[in-house]
Amino acid sequence: MTAGNPMQGTLAGIFSFLATIVRKNEYGARLFDFILKNPLYRGVLILGSGTAVAQLIGIVTMPIITRLYTPADLGVLAVYSSVLAIFGVGATLRYEFAYALPKRDEDAANLLGLCLALLFVTTVVFGLILLFGRDLLLSIIDISSIEPYLWFLLIGFFGMGLYTTLNYWAIRQRDYGRITYTKINQGASGSVCKILLGILSFGPVGLIIGHIVSQAAGIGTLARVAWKKERGNLKAISLSGMKNVAKIYRSFPVFNFPASVVNTMSLELPSLMLLALYDSEVVGFYALASMLVVLPGRLISGSMGQAYLGEASKMVREKSRGLRSLYVRTLKHLFAIGVPLIGIPALCAPFIVPFIFGEPWAEAGWYCWPLAVMVMVNFAVSPISFLHIYGYNCWQLIWDVSRVILILFGFYISYALGFPALTTLVVYVVVRTLMNFIAITLIISAISRFQKN
Repeated sequence: MTAGNPMQGTLAGIFSFLATIVRKNEYGARLFDFILKNPLYRGVLILGSGTAVAQLIGIVTMPIITRLYTPADLGVLAVYSSVLAIFGVGATLRYEFAYALPKRDEDAANLLGLCLALLFVTTVVFGLILLFGRDLLLSIIDISSIEPYLWFLLIGFFGMGLYTTLNYWAIRQRDYGRITYTKINQGASGSVCKILLGILSFGPVGLIIGHIVSQAAGIGTLARVAWKKERGNLKAISLSGMKNVAKIYRSFPVFNFPASVVNTMSLELPSLMLLALYDSEVVGFYALASMLVVLPGRLISGSMGQAYLGEASKMVREKSRGLRSLYVRTLKHLFAIGVPLIGIPALCAPFIVPFIFGEPWAEAGWYCWPLAVMVMVNFAVSPISFLHIYGYNCWQLIWDVSRVILILFGFYISYALGFPALTTLVVYVVVRTLMNFIAITLIISAISRFQKN
């Protein structure tokens, strides 16, 4: 971490203070030493601390935000973020997933240059779609509720793409401390922005601007550090170098790009389908409930995913025989943590949501029950499901397509039978949970084949 940065100095002081306290206890000392000696869990600790602070900011500010905005306002934000996620996932054609694979830093630097070039191109293309294909887009996807805010999608598209590109570069460098710092920046900046604009009665626009800020904050920090640490390698970026790595890692746009689009669609479909079947208020209830059940596990889940990707990619490059045991051990640990961490708060949700967030949000508490089942399984499976690093990108695509088809079929059944919103969520949860267990089988099979070959 750069000397003189107040936030990073504070984080270092907190870590040192906690370490001193923990080590005074015999079992705590053993646990702390185990974490420090294990690169995966050390990464989780560093990343998790930043996520914890960011989530704490979200927890503290959410009751204020729900009193400044209506469920329909939050529904508009949920639809906006879903559309942005679906379009934005392909901003660099998923070449950033390949950062971890090159042994030569010059090749990795050319991948970074390729991603930045692709981001500018896709941003221009997306702008043209919004300019000339606006009516077609609105007719294909029922998103009339965000029609006045469509141009915010372009800003969000570029900001999200740039942060993702630089974030994956930091993962390759295993610069977890820097990622931690940006996560705190994002949580604080986004929440403050939403509150200030809510007080000024900006309505859905305030939520959307806050969402953009929360995604883009930290870009300057990651870019500055990347240039400072890797200036020599970054100067090696050339057109021929980018063409070369684009060809070598072409499986990522061929398989991972469509797989990521389809995967994101499966995650974001509920907001769009609930809007089509019901209204933006129901989408708002779903958005709050989803956030509440995901929130307890997001601290560990996201950090574990980034740290696991860094360690597993290193083991793949070194052709380590310990990949399968790493996956199975991590999966068991996540299941053991996720069930009580997510299940217990979800059971209490119907009774505490109206008190904390206000009576108009009471229905969101009941949505937490079915969603918690899905999230508990997803908490364990999703963060460590990286088929691409084992060379089975095509499996990922097939699995993602199958999941989207089943989810759409589930919503169609709900529509045909006239199910209420809560029953429709139960159908969605059953499909998602089933597909997660299939993912476990695929990952274990991919690792076994990789090690055998």
